[in-house]
Amino acid sequence: MAGGLSARMPRFADPDGRVDIKSLSFDELTADLVALGSQKFRALQVWKWLWQKKVRDFADMTNVSKEWRAKLAEHFVIYELTPVGVLTSVDGTRKFLWHTREGQQIESVLIPEIVDPEEGGGRLTLCVSTQVGCAMACTFCLTGDLGLKRHLKPSEIINQPVQIARILPEGERITNVVMMGMGEPLHNYDNLVAALRVYLDEHGLGLSHRRVTVSTVGLVPAMRKLTEELPVNLAVSLNASTEEQRLKVMPITKKWSMAELLQTCRDLPVHHHKRITFEYVMMAGFNDSIEDAARIVKLMRGIRSKVNLIPYNENPSRDIRRPGQEVAKAFQHHLVTRGVQCSIRATRGKDISAACGQLGKADPSTVAIFGPAVLPNPALADGALPVD
Repeated sequence: MAGGLSARMPRFADPDGRVDIKSLSFDELTADLVALGSQKFRALQVWKWLWQKKVRDFADMTNVSKEWRAKLAEHFVIYELTPVGVLTSVDGTRKFLWHTREGQQIESVLIPEIVDPEEGGGRLTLCVSTQVGCAMACTFCLTGDLGLKRHLKPSEIINQPVQIARILPEGERITNVVMMGMGEPLHNYDNLVAALRVYLDEHGLGLSHRRVTVSTVGLVPAMRKLTEELPVNLAVSLNASTEEQRLKVMPITKKWSMAELLQTCRDLPVHHHKRITFEYVMMAGFNDSIEDAARIVKLMRGIRSKVNLIPYNENPSRDIRRPGQEVAKAFQHHLVTRGVQCSIRATRGKDISAACGQLGKADPSTVAIFGPAVLPNPALADGALPVD
């Protein structure tokens, strides 16, 4: 390890001993720079270069002296994901494929939502991955088929919006971030929180806590801990109206029952301007009846909640079917007329396997499957990421 750093060593380093600087918190960065002989003010300079100006090379930090730029390069590395390509849906959704340093593939999905078709503009939501694969093994989710390969580092979680932001057209920016990509975010708790702190930091990515959402299958202790540490939005994958149903599709229910999960949601200190979102994947003939809807009404009592109905996104590797539009509307009507805030999520990016439950198996060489795509090419070698 390069000498001079504090005894409290960061968790992530290159084989050559240089520290992954983007995985450091601001306090860790400050401590390490002071240990190398710097004054504290330099940490904020470097921090802003990393997150606000999104530099990829210490040499570009022009208000840092040449001596310190060289010292930074000696002790730290600016790690980035390797861009593989971009798949573009007919509805404007874009799926970004990345390789980690070890060559493992992860995916991020950028979803546009036009609020005013005449004037344009609106939300641009990025769905971020937090793990390579997933250990939760929900039966309706393709990502679970991969199993858990490893947790993503803080830098890998943060780099997804950072690297995408660099190549967006002028006037286009990411407005919302949802931790709903590959993996169970709360299973990678420490790295997730480290990344979220950068997302929310005014000198980091500067996102409002109202625009950041963390999804979970229901890791009860981590849910409690997250709400104590950070004011982000919480989304819970429910997907059933009874314990028996949920056990069939979500193995995590064996560890934390649906009753325990819902009681935790009642007890969480949810801000009066916020609600917990309950994601409910509707599967034809399984959990889409009016009887199911009636049970959901009862389950939501005492919880500041809204229910997001997600008609199942079919794929060849599952026998599960998507309910008809009228079934979903009847389910929604039953909830809304009984005081439960409820919406039906529009399916986005299905033609590029970017819809809910479809992430993790993209093969960028199979153009026929995904339609229009940008495939790997030599132009990506310098880190540029073209969008078709």
